Amino acid sequence: MQNIKNALNINSKKGAIFSLEATISILCLAMLLTTVNYTEKQSNQELLITQQANDLLRVWSTQYENENTMIEDTKIIFGEKAELYINNKKIFSAAQEKNSISTEGIILNQMLQENTIRIVVYYN
Repeated sequence: MQNIKNALNINSKKGAIFSLEATISILCLAMLLTTVNYTEKQSNQELLITQQANDLLRVWSTQYENENTMIEDTKIIFGEKAELYINNKKIFSAAQEKNSISTEGIILNQMLQENTIRIVVYYN
């Protein structure tokens, strides 16, 4: 019983050493945490933009009509914040902003010719 009392006694030599080690460990952990760079919390905006662009490409792959329809579809979904390329030829231009996401796909037209479609969406 005396040993338990001595072990729990803060004034005992072993308890003081443990407290000093624990204090040093906590200080080291606090210093480490203050030096870690935290990244900004990302929103789901990038995921939503990518999904919308992929949906457009999927619709166009089943109903490839003409460039004017594709431009109108792009304006409906993204407004004036997107660019549209067909075979590396820009057919619709937008006001550029800080960030952008690009989605690309290959679509066969009615004559089974390959057309590379790229949608670039700009956002803040």
